[in-house]
Amino acid sequence: MDWPDVILVNGPSSAGKSTLCRRLQARIEHPYLCLGFDDLLFFAAPRYYKGADTPRQGDSDPFTAQGVQMHRVSAEEEPLDVRPVFGPVFRRLIAAMAPVVRTLVEGGNAVIFDHVLHDQGMMDSCTAAFAGLRVFSVGITCDLAILEARERARGDRVLGRARGLADVVHGFCTYDLMVDSGQMGPEACVDLVVSALHEG
Repeated sequence: MDWPDVILVNGPSSAGKSTLCRRLQARIEHPYLCLGFDDLLFFAAPRYYKGADTPRQGDSDPFTAQGVQMHRVSAEEEPLDVRPVFGPVFRRLIAAMAPVVRTLVEGGNAVIFDHVLHDQGMMDSCTAAFAGLRVFSVGITCDLAILEARERARGDRVLGRARGLADVVHGFCTYDLMVDSGQMGPEACVDLVVSALHEG
């Protein structure tokens, strides 16, 4: 089996990316590392994302302005739609993510990369960093109502993030495989990915 150097998994908040990646890592016999967008952001001091890991981020301050601030973009009478504004501390972290994955691969490590492509710049960074590597890309989609129900249940995401990302994240990447985590359970999604990997 000629395993990919990178399995890139992309999808909106609460789509089940982390669950899929961890179960995929456990299932595949090849020694993949598992690295996520949030893992890298949480290397920063909590003051830079204060409240972004709760249902509602409170008042902004000079630190969240350098990290991330969650802004409501929907009108009061519309469903809650929240978008992040990344400051320089987080922008530097985000710019380093794909190169970090590249460095791990060059050190002999295959990587499952759990990503959230917010904009074209993040995709461009992956394209540049992964040039010449074997990459298998997986997109995770899910019905918005299910995403929002999961978001409310988990309690560690700002409400409205799922809606803010659902129509954004898949606009920058073409995939080798798409899975619907609302229609299939985690193991069924893993089955599809493993099958596609074995098919080459």
